[in-house]
Amino acid sequence: MRRILLTALTVSLLSSPAFAQDNVEALKAQIRVLQEQMAKLQEKLKKLEEARGGKAVVGAKSSIKIYGKVKLDAIYDTHNMGKDQFITYLPKGAREDRVTFNMKDTRLGFIIDGPEVDGWKVTGRIESDFYGKGGDDNGAFRIRLSYINLNNGQGTNVRIGQDYIPIASQMASTLDFLSMGASGNLWDRVPQITVTQTFDGGFGILGTAWKSSATTDGVDMRMPWVGAKAFYKGDLFGTGKPLYLALGGAYRQGSAEVGGVKDDVNDYLVAFEWNVPFNLFFPIGVKGEAYYGQGLTSRDFLVFTPPHYKDGSDVEELETKGGFVQLSMKPFEKVSFNLGAGMNDPDNDGADKAGAYEKNWRAFGNVLYKFAPGVTFGLEIDHQETLYDDGVEHGNRLMASAIYVW
Repeated sequence: MRRILLTALTVSLLSSPAFAQDNVEALKAQIRVLQEQMAKLQEKLKKLEEARGGKAVVGAKSSIKIYGKVKLDAIYDTHNMGKDQFITYLPKGAREDRVTFNMKDTRLGFIIDGPEVDGWKVTGRIESDFYGKGGDDNGAFRIRLSYINLNNGQGTNVRIGQDYIPIASQMASTLDFLSMGASGNLWDRVPQITVTQTFDGGFGILGTAWKSSATTDGVDMRMPWVGAKAFYKGDLFGTGKPLYLALGGAYRQGSAEVGGVKDDVNDYLVAFEWNVPFNLFFPIGVKGEAYYGQGLTSRDFLVFTPPHYKDGSDVEELETKGGFVQLSMKPFEKVSFNLGAGMNDPDNDGADKAGAYEKNWRAFGNVLYKFAPGVTFGLEIDHQETLYDDGVEHGNRLMASAIYVW
């Protein structure tokens, strides 16, 4: 770049009438102009280096960072595990083994670095995968995340759009896509408005309201889910990774119709969650969540049980409890291990009347090998048991995954 600018300077000087006339003032003026142009070019080069991997949006004064993930899952199941691509619960009597190759967890995302307005930093995010409803094995593009984020730099954060539910927010580190869903991990991604306030010392609170974009439980809702959570997040043990503890809950009220009977329902959730890192010869972490609630829907919490059931002339909320715990270890720079177990345990009498399982539990273990920057290979085994009023179903899943994150 400097060589080009010096060449331009020489040509400009030699071709200038001022040079021929030995006009010193004109020479100085041209040099100043070229110096300003050089400074502007250097500034542009600096910005391009800083934004490498992103794309400038002309006119919006924003930059877009493009990211993604390519993932292949090679799966062998000894039993129908609920879905070919991921585990839900084991249906009765479906004991055929099967092999599946799955690419639907391939993702594409955009992070938009927006302006700062009146002290609020604006960012946005859009992320998609291929788990949409499609007519073939290729799936269909669908929205995973889509939100606007506002942060005032003083501990207040406002998120508007589709994101993970903020109550019971821990995620099991499985290669299986559903991440212990229906087996003790409550989660889904739903449209929401969530306000978080973090205070000095790592303590914080949040308030949230959300409603799934598709009502699948036959409930005439008077209100969305409304929740709150108190949490602590800080490097209490000096490991370089934050300790996280939280207690939260959510509530909604509506009217449900089951079997021709319509009645008012009150649904709620109380959840405790933790993520504790420490060092014992090598990095170790323990995380999980425990919960109790009633009227939990599959669209909001991935429990795969009906939220309500008919009991005589009444409609009742299905009570359930559960949780999961996971141990993570990284004994080597490129190798890490995860072990975990969890369950979703509805009230047996209510589950029988609702036609649901009485208990659904899983244990898993995996090993991850970081082959190269962004490239990881993994092996996982999952053991699943689903209990019904008249028996129990057992199944195992073996899977190998190749992942490239960019």
